[in-house]
Amino acid sequence: MRPTLGFFSLLAAGLLIAALMAVVGSGPGSQYPNVAFHDGRGLSIDYPSLLIGLLLGVTLSFAGRLAWADLPRRFVHWLVSNERNFFRAGMATVLMFILMFY
Repeated sequence: MRPTLGFFSLLAAGLLIAALMAVVGSGPGSQYPNVAFHDGRGLSIDYPSLLIGLLLGVTLSFAGRLAWADLPRRFVHWLVSNERNFFRAGMATVLMFILMFY
């Protein structure tokens, strides 16, 4: 439950900051002609890049929580524990090719 709440609080914080930027950027004090992103209405937010930035931030926060040193050991353990399933899938593939080319 705690990781889920952390995810939604991080997402809410990002959306709150984006909304704050949209409100502040569209006010009458933001009508400066030499602003780089000036489009006649004040500062505007590029929503696709905002969503990409939020998704990258959430992904990096989850990637930072992983124990990277433990992943190879867990992967090898998963391979060893599923050895029989790999053998079955390989045999099924070989038999399917025999049936198809017969």
